[in-house]
Amino acid sequence: MKRYITLGADENGQVYGLELGEDGGWRHNSLGYCMSCDVIRPVSKERYEYMTEDPESAKELWQSCVAADRTELGLEEWFNEYISNDNPFDVSSVSELLDYGGNPTVAKHGPDFRKYLERRLVRARKVTEVVCEDDVYEWEASGFFPPKRPFVVELAPKALLEKYYAHLRKTCKEFEG
Repeated sequence: MKRYITLGADENGQVYGLELGEDGGWRHNSLGYCMSCDVIRPVSKERYEYMTEDPESAKELWQSCVAADRTELGLEEWFNEYISNDNPFDVSSVSELLDYGGNPTVAKHGPDFRKYLERRLVRARKVTEVVCEDDVYEWEASGFFPPKRPFVVELAPKALLEKYYAHLRKTCKEFEG
């Protein structure tokens, strides 16, 4: 299992984490490129039910899988396989960013880190996707990319965040910070 540190959340409730190196610091790209993060996002019960309700609700996701040559199944056959999984959402990064004790942010806040994070997202008021704690039904992997601006909910130590933001200012044209 890779080691990550959970950095913070953006205005959409997406949570960002960086991979840690052997020395416990975040892994810099030796070529000086922008450092992307593993990103996860909250899913409301309403969206979860919608995405697992009927084939048409997941058609866009199926089309993406076809375009990426990840499936040759028809929509209905793919959908039946999709919902037969215990969790049809991609949760590959969720445990490392919210549960894994080797993550310094999770270790700092203890076993109730998910609830702590959800409360922080609700209090941030700038967060648009998460309205209240009850809206977070599930978490899913969102992708691998850098934030566009400083986090509205900062979770990692301030010194680490400042170094990361400085790195993004130098290497990422889209960073507004």
